[in-house]
Parts: sequence; C-alpha cells; structure tokens
Amino acid sequence: MKTKHQQILGFIENLAIGSKVSVRFIAKELDVSEGTAYRAIKEAENKGFVRSIPKVGTIRIEGVKEKQIEDFTLQEVSQIVEGIVICGEERLSECPNKFIIAAMQLNDMERYLEEDALCIVGNRSDAQIFALKKHVPLLITGGLEPTEEVVSLAQSLGSVIIISPYDTFVVTTMINRALFDRLIDKDLLLVGDIMVKDVKTLSDSATVGDWYTLSQSTGHSRFPVIDKNDSLMGIVTAVEVAGAATNTAITSVMNRNPFTVEQDDSVTHISRKMVWEGWEVAVVLDKGRMIGIVSLQDVLEALQQVQKQPQFGETVDNLIRSGFHYVDDSENLTIEGEVTQFMANEFHSASCGVLVTLMDTAGYIALQKKYHLDAITENFSFYQFHPVPVGTVIRITAKLLLVTKKNCNIEIEVYHDEELLAKGLMTARMGDKK
Repeated sequence: MKTKHQQILGFIENLAIGSKVSVRFIAKELDVSEGTAYRAIKEAENKGFVRSIPKVGTIRIEGVKEKQIEDFTLQEVSQIVEGIVICGEERLSECPNKFIIAAMQLNDMERYLEEDALCIVGNRSDAQIFALKKHVPLLITGGLEPTEEVVSLAQSLGSVIIISPYDTFVVTTMINRALFDRLIDKDLLLVGDIMVKDVKTLSDSATVGDWYTLSQSTGHSRFPVIDKNDSLMGIVTAVEVAGAATNTAITSVMNRNPFTVEQDDSVTHISRKMVWEGWEVAVVLDKGRMIGIVSLQDVLEALQQVQKQPQFGETVDNLIRSGFHYVDDSENLTIEGEVTQFMANEFHSASCGVLVTLMDTAGYIALQKKYHLDAITENFSFYQFHPVPVGTVIRITAKLLLVTKKNCNIEIEVYHDEELLAKGLMTARMGDKK
C-alpha cells in the first residue's frame, strides 16, 4: 500500500507532458492538504518530473528518472541493518523517501517528518509515538524493544517497526554505504544469488549405508535430511556417521539443529556468522522447505569476486573484529588480536568503544559456541585498568557465569600476557536456539 506522498508523486509522473501542476489542483484532485501537495510537488521538482517556470507556473516535463533513495524498500533497509521486523510486514515493499534521525526536540522533528520518511530513533518513546502519529515508520537502534504502547499504536495505524542491534551511528553508516552502492548500481549480494539449488539429499527413512553410497557417487560428505514434504529434518556429515553401523537410521545420528538461512539474507551477514561460529554449510529454507544449500567456500568465493560489499563487510564492528582469531582454550571462549591504529583514540591507545565491541563479541560467540543461542546485549559494565597502546596484542576471555532461559551474565577480561587490562560484565537477553 502506497503512502499519500507516493500516490501524489505517481499521479504527477503520469500527467501528460506540458500539463500545469499547482498546489490547489493536486489538493483538490487527490483530497489532500495543501501542505502535503506542496511537499510532493517540490519532491517531483527535485526528481525532474516538473519544472517551475517564471510567469508560467509549474509544468510537467519530460526527464530521465534517475536512481534515487526510493529504490530501497523497507525490506532491504531491514536486511542492511540486520534488523528484526516487529510489525508492519505487509508494508515492507514500500520505499522511504528520506531518513530522519530523531536527535532533536519534538517540535523541531515535525518539519521533517513525512509519511514516506523513515525515522531512525533510539529508546525515546516520545519521539517514537510522535513519528508514528505522523504515519512515519520506525527503525529503532541499539537492539532496544519498543514499549507495548508504541507497538500497539503502530499496529493500530498499520505502521512498520524495525529493530536493529546496532547503535544509531553504525546504522546510519551502514545505510549510507548501501545508498552509495545503490547509486553506482551495485546490487545487494543475497544468499539466493549464490546458493546451489540442485542439492543431493537423504530422506528421513535413509540409513548410514545410504550416506556412504551417496557420498561415493557424488564426492560430497554433507547432505541435508528431508521428509516427503521437503521439510528439513537435519543434516548429516562424515562426523555424524563415523563409527555407526551401516543399517543405523540416519535420523538417529544426524545433527537436528543445522545452520539455516533464507534466500533473502545478505551473503556478508551469513559469512560473519559462519566464520565466527564455525559453520561449514548453511541450508537455505523457504517457509520450512529446503530450497538450496550454500557452503562457506561458496560464500568466501562470492565475496572475493565482489571485493566485499561495503554496506555489510566494512561496518565499524566488522573492521574492528577483522584482525582477531580464536585461541584454543578448554575452559572459556578466547580470542586474540592486535590493537591497530584504526582502533586508537587521540592518545594512541585503544578507545573504550573498540574494547567494548571486542568484549561484547567474545561474549556473543561464547553463547553461540556452547549453547547455540542468540542474544541481545542489555547492559555492559566496563572497567579499564590500564591504557592499551597501539601494537599491543591482547587476549579476550569470556566466562559464562549464569545462563537461564531468558537472560545470561558473562564475565569478560582483557589481558596482555598475564596483565589484566580491562574487565566487563555483560548482561544479555536470550534469543532462540540455532
């Protein structure tokens, strides 16, 4: 469903070349306020649909329709910021005309809020409600869930709410880079673009012997297990069948919790999860049905071909984490890497934001590794005991203190050799098992 602003733009674009366009004419024809009509006409002028000629008026002209921000749908914005849609799924095909950051007083926001804008806001409930009443969809940053009042209002108005786990600065950076790529005609690289559709599978009635036969004939070792409706039951690899008798049912040895993705997921987003969480293959689902498969090798080769997509691969968080790797640690999750100049503050030591990002990452991976759980950080208490100069190799260890169905507490420590440099306590809200 198009907004009034989009309907007006479409109406103007369909007018005959040479037609006069006026505020009063648009307001009368489409039954909108003159203010709404005026803003739409000015937008049409910016797009090159109309031109204001002295002593003549505003005329519909013939022009080349350039690729604009409107080419982005709310669905694509959600993918870019790795968001979760709270409500308004039926409107995700709509295209925002502009992005508004709610970093101002409400009376100042009013002049910028238009129905086809997208309001980027943190935990300001007053700004969220104000934007929704102006029929403006919300992109809430910081992984902060809206109040019941905000969700109820959005649902009653048929509006959209998207939650991103990133802060406002990172979200706007991701969107800006994606907009830049869109303007130079670089499309988003999605799982559906690289997945293998012709997948060899095993039925849920197969045995380990069937796995050996299929493996020998194909040269592969990883096969999804599906039922008669093509619904995914699990995945089986050489690890699962090792030591099992050939007449063993495949369902008794398969991994019932494989890594699954959707064809509209971004390749760079799943690459991060596959690399950090150790997944070699991802099964592509559509409403529970298996439609393809993608391996880590497929993902890395695709990213090499496009030299990474900046809107995903070069986010601030990803750049910070790129130089860190796992360290064998039988007790806790540990990562290690060097503090680079990119991470430094004006005193040439690691900034607090960089350290918190790395520590938060270690906590998240610890949950994924041990429990295959997703989590959203709710609180992070940070203590820095010593500055961390550029060039220092640091080791970050995450200890799971308490894990319940809804929450978890993780103690995270930063060391150089045996010296404790920083310490943090991460409290997170649990998500679903993967």
